[in-house]
Amino acid sequence: MKPRSAPHAAAVAAVLALAAVACGGQGQGGPTPPKSPQYGAPTNLGAAVNSDGFDGGPSISVDGLTIYFISDRAGGSGGGDIWSATRQTTAGAFANPKNLGPVVNSPRNEGAPDISTDGLELFFDRDDGLIWRSSRPSALDPFGQPAPVDLHHAPRTGDGHPSISSDGLDLYFCTARSGGSGGDDVWVAARTSPSRPFGVPRNLGPSVNSPADDCEPGPSSDGLFLFFASDRAGGSGRLDILVSTRTSRSDPFGRATNLGPALNSYYEDETPEVGADGTTLYFMSNRPGGSGFFDLWVAPRAPAS
Repeated sequence: MKPRSAPHAAAVAAVLALAAVACGGQGQGGPTPPKSPQYGAPTNLGAAVNSDGFDGGPSISVDGLTIYFISDRAGGSGGGDIWSATRQTTAGAFANPKNLGPVVNSPRNEGAPDISTDGLELFFDRDDGLIWRSSRPSALDPFGQPAPVDLHHAPRTGDGHPSISSDGLDLYFCTARSGGSGGDDVWVAARTSPSRPFGVPRNLGPSVNSPADDCEPGPSSDGLFLFFASDRAGGSGRLDILVSTRTSRSDPFGRATNLGPALNSYYEDETPEVGADGTTLYFMSNRPGGSGFFDLWVAPRAPAS
């Protein structure tokens, strides 16, 4: 395993502590899965980040100060590139988007970036149907040359929307490969350490997946919540954000529930990404009130009732 960079050490410790608390609390009859969270009204991240084109696929750093996303704005290497924007404090606004440059971005379309907890790995997809990984020696260095992630698929079925767990061992993604419930399904591949390859992926099963398209997974830092987008019946719009919960990391995820009209709209709400402390949910939407075609939005977690 590569050494973790100093700026992230405290934040990583906080994530592990959160996981320990969340997995505890056993009472008589054993632990119960956490309730599905509720989120308040979303707000647009603003014109300092969003452009008049496509901006989506957010991934937030563990300290909440850097957001990675996809944009087709001018100044990139291809149709869609990976960009990042920063802020000084978690109460501040993101600004000054920067393109990650031609080492990561190619003339093809990049999509769905996901940053690891230690900030040393960046997973993303391309329009070639593969998931890619770029790494760096420290959080202060630029990302290096990407390489495709071996997810044991043949023939190629189109894997995308990767999301790495906070411990760096489980890679969630979606694919239409055989063995699923419908169109796109959510799958997960595990590895024993960040220096080892991923094993054969497994489908998360009918509690998470449906005969419709279920995609764009985003696990919480404690591993007990899995957010994703689906076009299944019973939602508010064409794509809604759902969540599935479980009691511990070793348990399967339970029946998925829709996060409801307070968050979801009549339009397309997708690519959910929850902050490390669980209090904010980032996503992309083409709902009215934005700067362009798709924009980045954020919603606060509502107090527990």
